[in-house]
Amino acid sequence: MIFDLIIVDIISELKNSNLVGLGGAGFPTWKKWQAVKEAKNPRRFLICNLTEGEPGVFKDEYILQNHLSDLISGIVLATETISAQKSFIYLNDNYKKYIRRIQPQIKGKKIEIFLDTGGYITGEETTLLQVIEGKLRQPRSRPPYPTEVGLFGFPTLINNAETFYRAWQIANGNYQNKRFYSISGKNIARRIIEQKVDANVSDVLPEWLIKRAKFVQVGGISGCFLPKDKFSEIVSESVSFLKSESCGKCAPCREGSYRVVEKIIDLKKSENLWEKEEILSLIDDIAENAKESSFCGLGKSIALPIESVIKNFKSELIK
Repeated sequence: MIFDLIIVDIISELKNSNLVGLGGAGFPTWKKWQAVKEAKNPRRFLICNLTEGEPGVFKDEYILQNHLSDLISGIVLATETISAQKSFIYLNDNYKKYIRRIQPQIKGKKIEIFLDTGGYITGEETTLLQVIEGKLRQPRSRPPYPTEVGLFGFPTLINNAETFYRAWQIANGNYQNKRFYSISGKNIARRIIEQKVDANVSDVLPEWLIKRAKFVQVGGISGCFLPKDKFSEIVSESVSFLKSESCGKCAPCREGSYRVVEKIIDLKKSENLWEKEEILSLIDDIAENAKESSFCGLGKSIALPIESVIKNFKSELIK
């Protein structure tokens, strides 16, 4: 009975909390839940995305280790709220060691584990649908959106694991407007910090570490760089990763990421100031084209680390 009362009010509570998707896109959670709940087709699905295929991000694994019961409760809450016929936990193959812990928690519930190799591209929700349906590991055109035409053509709610975890906190009045931050780097122990959703770098990292660090990259592998050294190497690593994860469907991403890495190598080799300016301009143009023309968010994200470095630290790159 208590669970039924929670379901009645949860979408309003999600709206009032301003909770957004915590997998990267930041779309208002309540809008997704409401769209699927109000879909005309009575057959609906839910997917909890636990792919976590981005280097340096491990907050969802932390939830598996420390808050599994609350995560499952959040999935069950969403399943009942939208009247889903079945829910899937899309699990990265690297996390298969947690299956034994998950299975007892989902026994008797309408939840099934879907184990896959994962990868950065499956963080894109329509690619996730493709994989579960046994199709090419590539994104779909949108619209229609998964909330309208999702898994096997039916309305589907897709959220990141932390989103379901926070939704359960909201349902129980325990949400404190916080989220998890993955902290990692050279000579730094990997750890998770729970801080307010609008935290800045000084809220998350200790002052001594900020002073000692040569740079800080925020927002994951495709995020922005903050000061102050070895930018060409780090940008090259970021774009190289995105290149390796490209599904190859569209040229701006497939070719653009390749060309950016190629031109960064040229930039490092060049000793001519004018030539460096030309190379940087070309890199910026390629990145901008990828941002504007790529089919999905992966290709568009190529531009983010490049733009931040060129805008803020151009002099470091051409000196």
